[in-house]
Amino acid sequence: MKKKKLQKKIESLREQIEEHKEKIKLEKQKSFPNEGCILHWEKEIIAFERQIEKAVRKLEE
Repeated sequence: MKKKKLQKKIESLREQIEEHKEKIKLEKQKSFPNEGCILHWEKEIIAFERQIEKAVRKLEE
């Protein structure tokens, strides 16, 4: 994958992480937060972070 495409992917993943963090924050503010949604978003954040790590390693090659 080309460097520009990898950089774009990394930026997109970082944006998704921020969106998920905002969703979690808003959900936790509710009277009865949906813990299932929160867990799902947290797992996705971890997956996005792993994808970022892989993309960064490829950029460094």
